[in-house]
Amino acid sequence: MQRALVTGLHGRLAPYLKKALLAKGIEVFGFDRQQLDINNRDQQIAYIRANRIDTIFHLATGSEDWLAMLAGIALELKINILFTSTESVFNPNSIGPFSPDHPADADNEYGRYKIVCEQAALQANPHTIIARLGWQMFDTFEQDNLLTHVRDMHNQKGYLEASTEWLPAVAYVEHSMACLLQLAEQGQAGVYHVGGNEQGLSFYQLVQLINQKYQLEWDIRPGNTPSRDGRIIDSRVPCSSITDQLNS
Repeated sequence: MQRALVTGLHGRLAPYLKKALLAKGIEVFGFDRQQLDINNRDQQIAYIRANRIDTIFHLATGSEDWLAMLAGIALELKINILFTSTESVFNPNSIGPFSPDHPADADNEYGRYKIVCEQAALQANPHTIIARLGWQMFDTFEQDNLLTHVRDMHNQKGYLEASTEWLPAVAYVEHSMACLLQLAEQGQAGVYHVGGNEQGLSFYQLVQLINQKYQLEWDIRPGNTPSRDGRIIDSRVPCSSITDQLNS
């Protein structure tokens, strides 16, 4: 991999992927939607050819038709495409941990949307790499991530009731981006899970570690809802532990 197209560079996760790519000496390109129509296949394929793109990372939010178009272009040009999906493809009432072969059974709008996107990508290009991500933790309490979410939960009531019975799908964003690079470099089609909680950290333990690491002095109280193992696991994708990150 030498020249990568990354969609969604103005979003939350793609800037971290860009940083990881640049650190490996890989040139990063993005679509300028003021200059290029993402609904125009000819414009997109011309851009990819002109910049000699050899890998596409699709992280942007968009229609399944756009994803299918990009997947089809990748197939035609014989280059890799990786699409980031989510653990939300699983029904909140289903019990994990979830391996990639577990049926995608979401019954909410967002989960069903991601299922449709996965299906569209694979139908357009059976060589598509699909990487499902869980909850992402950044280094700071900025943007929308694990840290801001639990902070807002605490501030809303002045305390945080955290379930000891919920094992969330969660990972540190830089660990997740390293896994995406590894999957793209391997170039093996399929559905993969990028998880960082194989050790089985409960939500209560997770927020306790956050409280300690950032010296927040939060009032954290144990609860028992939700009661669910929501982890995503995949022995093929060795992702570093969120526990190690919080203890560092």
